[in-house]
Amino acid sequence: MTALTANTLPTTARPLGRRTATIMLLQLTNPMTLIGWPLAILGFIYGLNVAIYALISSATGGASSVEVNGGVGFIWVYTLVMAVQSVNQTFPLALGFGATRRDYLLGTGVLFTLLSAGYAALIATLAIAERAVDYWGIGLRFFDTVPSFTWVDFFLGNLLILLLFASIGAATASVYVRWKATGMYVFWAALVIALVGLVFVITWTESWGAVGEFFAAAGVLGTLGWSLVISALGAIAAYLILRRATPTNT
Repeated sequence: MTALTANTLPTTARPLGRRTATIMLLQLTNPMTLIGWPLAILGFIYGLNVAIYALISSATGGASSVEVNGGVGFIWVYTLVMAVQSVNQTFPLALGFGATRRDYLLGTGVLFTLLSAGYAALIATLAIAERAVDYWGIGLRFFDTVPSFTWVDFFLGNLLILLLFASIGAATASVYVRWKATGMYVFWAALVIALVGLVFVITWTESWGAVGEFFAAAGVLGTLGWSLVISALGAIAAYLILRRATPTNT
């Protein structure tokens, strides 16, 4: 038998950018899940709203009095669902292919940041376009949820929201990956207790007025800016949990 020498083994690791790109490509194995279906469903919801508002406008002889309907929020919630599915499905596969947990989380984080930026840019563009056509003459503000916003404001606001939902989804999925159903029960129970406790403290200290004044002074973008704290905590939690998860308990 021929003994293995040091020269037989690779002496250098693949560049970080290549390892990150590999994880991103793994996540995009089925692009319909992350890109195709979200856009198709969002387009369907928008078309349905246009038809409904057109009927209302025709029946009442003018534009509908209801303007913002919140339908664009679908893409925010779907981002959370995508993050949950991606981590649950690809984490054990990536580790099976020899990826490290750090590379996996970095690649996944970069991918969802790019997806969030892309969706945010799309929504901002459609909001300005919707404003340009006077909401089709039927009073529907589907994308243009804040009339005073510029394109940049829309982009930043939606980017912050999408990153928030993505980080929450990743953290939630990491809990399930490591601790399964038991972890989810404990996680949601702890979250409910924390939220109820927070409401109790604010009510007990009669601080609702101060809370309202704080958010009013911060404005929409200022308030959304604080979501970066939660987004960062979600990303850190996902890393700390997944760094000890193994394919055997996924």
